[in-house]
Amino acid sequence: MNIRLAEESDLAELAALYQHTVLQHGPQHYSLVQMQTWASFAENLDLFRHFIFDATTYVATDETGIVGFAGIETNGHIRSTYVRGDRLHQGIGSMLLQALLNDAAAKPVTRLYAEASEFSLGLFQKFGFRLYDTEAVDFGGVAFTRYLVEYLAEGSVER
Repeated sequence: MNIRLAEESDLAELAALYQHTVLQHGPQHYSLVQMQTWASFAENLDLFRHFIFDATTYVATDETGIVGFAGIETNGHIRSTYVRGDRLHQGIGSMLLQALLNDAAAKPVTRLYAEASEFSLGLFQKFGFRLYDTEAVDFGGVAFTRYLVEYLAEGSVER
């Protein structure tokens, strides 16, 4: 397993991973309309490019290609955590989240925060993120509930 920074040449594969993961694992937690709306975000590659590159995005790869990605903004906002649907529960999300924690530890970031989905809430909690609220948001006319989580860094966040 290799963790590296995302590159422009990764964009199409990242978008496909994003869509596939949402559509493959969404039925456990989301309605068909919610899944289709969420997955459709990656169809606009200009918007998706900003989603990936307006943050520091790390990519996990192995011999099969890209197996996950996660991004963090300079203010500590964790923008993304996605693992390819066929590779869930294999430690990839943990490796990516650790890369984000390490990135934050190297900067003057004292608070990390995210809007977690049903998919990612458990991962954040595993790393000591605290659920402090929920919010209802509208995306493309479709309502979603997100879990607001935060991690207050003290010194090193190395695990």
